[in-house]
Amino acid sequence: MKKIVYIISTLKKTGPTLVLFNIIKNLNSDKFKPVVVTLSPEPADTMIEEFKSLNIDVFCINLNRINGFLFGGFKIKKIMKDINPDIVHSHCFRSSLLSALFLRGYKRIVTVHCDYKTDFMMAYGRFLGYIMYLLMHCSLKKIKNNVCCSKILADLLNEKYPYMNFKYIDNGVDTEKFYPITDKSNLRNKLILPLDKKIFIWVGAFIDRKSPMTLVKAIQTLNQDQIFFIFCGSGDLEQNCKTEFLNNKNILFTGVINNIDEYLKAADYYISTSFSEGLPNSVIEAMACGLPVILSDIPQHKYILKNINNFYFKTGDSQDLADKIISVLKEDYAKYSKDSVNLVKNHFSAENMSSKYQQYYTGD
Repeated sequence: MKKIVYIISTLKKTGPTLVLFNIIKNLNSDKFKPVVVTLSPEPADTMIEEFKSLNIDVFCINLNRINGFLFGGFKIKKIMKDINPDIVHSHCFRSSLLSALFLRGYKRIVTVHCDYKTDFMMAYGRFLGYIMYLLMHCSLKKIKNNVCCSKILADLLNEKYPYMNFKYIDNGVDTEKFYPITDKSNLRNKLILPLDKKIFIWVGAFIDRKSPMTLVKAIQTLNQDQIFFIFCGSGDLEQNCKTEFLNNKNILFTGVINNIDEYLKAADYYISTSFSEGLPNSVIEAMACGLPVILSDIPQHKYILKNINNFYFKTGDSQDLADKIISVLKEDYAKYSKDSVNLVKNHFSAENMSSKYQQYYTGD
C-alpha cells in the first residue's frame, strides 16, 4: 500500500481544495493510504470536517505566512519523518516551495492549478507577484513531476516553458453531489428564490481575475424583469458590486455558503466572467447540474465545452455578455441541459480524475 501525503495551505473551500477532496474520496483504499497536511490555521469556510469524514488523518501545522516561511520547513520535515510517505503531493504555492526546498528525499508531485505567472501578478501586484512566480517556477523545476489541472493549461505552460514537460489530468467533480433535478420549485421555496423568473448564477471570488464587474455592468444594460441573478462568494470587490444594486429585488448576493449545490440545482443558467482559469470546478459543477453556461471566451472555457454548443462572450465585454443572456433564453433549454450533463459524465467526473492520479502514482 502506498502512503501519500497531500500538502496544501488550508482546506478553505476553493477549487484546489475540492480537487484534493475528490482525489482522496475516490482513492482505492486497498492500494493507497492518504494523509493531509495543512500549513496555516483553518478559516471559517474550511472543509476540514468533510475531509475527516473520509476517515483520514489531517495534520495542521498552524503557522501564519511569515512563520510558515521561517519554520515551516523544519515542521514539514519532522512530519514527513514520522509518516514516511511514498509520495508527497502538493497543491499550492507554499506547499510546493516547501516540498522543493526540504523534501528532496521523497517522490514529489505538484498539481498546477493556474497559469501561475499571470495569476500571481493579477492577485498580488507586479512586484510581489513576479517574485512569487519566480519561486514557484524554480520549485516546479526542482520537483519535475508537474501535473496541470487541464490539458489546455498544460499546453499553455508548455508553450511558455518548453523545457518543463508539464503533464495534465483534467479536473473532475462529484456527480453524486452535483446532478440535475426536474422540479426546481421545492428547492427555490427553501432558498427563498422566485418561482416565476429565469435564474442566472455566478460563483467565485470577488477578485479582478474573476471579473464580477463584467456581469454587474451587463445586468445594468438589461431591462428584463423576468430575470433573476445570484452572486455566490466573497472578496475585495463584493461591496463594490453590491453598491451597484441597492434596492434591486432581482439580485441576490449570498456571500460564502456551504450549499452551493442547492443553488446550482435551483438555477437555470450559469455565467463565468473570468479572465484566467486553470480548469474551473464551478463551471463543471454547474454543467453537472444541467445548467447551460455563458462563458468568457478564454481557452480554458472553450476546452471544457469541446464540441457541444453553449454561449461565449468576448472576455471583459459586458455588452456582449448582455446580448448572450438574452440570446440563451431563446434556445432549446432541454437540449443544452442534456448536453451539459452528458459532457461532465463522460469527461469531467471526479471518479475519472482520481483514477488517472492513481495511475500516475503507480506509474501505470
